[in-house]
Amino acid sequence: MLFDLIARFGLWLVFLNIFGQALGLPLPAYPTLIVTASTSLFPPLLIVALAVVAALLGDALWFLAGRRYGHHILRLMCRLSISPDTCVSRTEGAIGRHGVRVLMFARFVPGLSALSVPMAGALGVPWRTFVLYDAIGAVLWSGVAVALGVGFASHIVAVLDAFDTLGRGVLWLVVLVFALYLLNRWLNRYRLLRSLRMARIGVQTLEAWMKDDVTPVVIDVRSAARRAVDPFTIPGALAIEPDDIADKLRDVPRDRRIVVFCACPNEVTAARLAQQLRQQGFAEVRPLLGGLDAWRDAGYTVEKIDGMEMLVPAQ
Repeated sequence: MLFDLIARFGLWLVFLNIFGQALGLPLPAYPTLIVTASTSLFPPLLIVALAVVAALLGDALWFLAGRRYGHHILRLMCRLSISPDTCVSRTEGAIGRHGVRVLMFARFVPGLSALSVPMAGALGVPWRTFVLYDAIGAVLWSGVAVALGVGFASHIVAVLDAFDTLGRGVLWLVVLVFALYLLNRWLNRYRLLRSLRMARIGVQTLEAWMKDDVTPVVIDVRSAARRAVDPFTIPGALAIEPDDIADKLRDVPRDRRIVVFCACPNEVTAARLAQQLRQQGFAEVRPLLGGLDAWRDAGYTVEKIDGMEMLVPAQ
């Protein structure tokens, strides 16, 4: 059936499939690439070239959105994603460690490409640098798929012939499996959020606490890459990586109020860290509902982060 679609619509199917995936649609572009290469209907280099063009066009739109809207587009993408929020933090960590070079392998890692492209735009990566690394990544990604299709052509054609004999039932089976996959992703996200349920505090409460004689310890656990995109924070907040939290708070009294905030959807990173601190004996640790965005939207003061040249990922 897929063979018939490829024979009928040709490379347009490949182009639209990959372009749609680059835009963020849940389309399985890799099987299309592999099957198209296995049919021997089109030259392998032409398939790779078309895949690269489609991928670059889709990514260019997200790159422009990241450059134009900065952290706002990242916040939107995080909220729309069905991936666990740990995937978002891993993407930010990869950008922080490797810079724009992460685009060379981002397509091979589920969820990494979706956020790394607009983040590259938000970080002000030059156009030429972005196109270079994104094109290398697209060539590697599509080249591997085409090589698999050509190398295992006889086996793939045999499998497709077997599917054709089973009729349209196979198509509905594929649709069902894909729907179950999406449902499983959503359930995993729901279970994660449910396991991290705890009392959050609002920005009004935090602002009132900061006027007390003993102010709370406010911790900014956003990644270095996210702070580079949005180089502002709540006044007096400590920027601490989650792995360094025990050492940084060694001398803080266990009965001191601690407020943790991040830029992730549903305050997942902040909630995880709050649980960790409670296990270490801190009595009153709360995630900040809405994080830095809620603080800023309420009209409260933010301060510029010093030393941003040390936070911007290498390009």
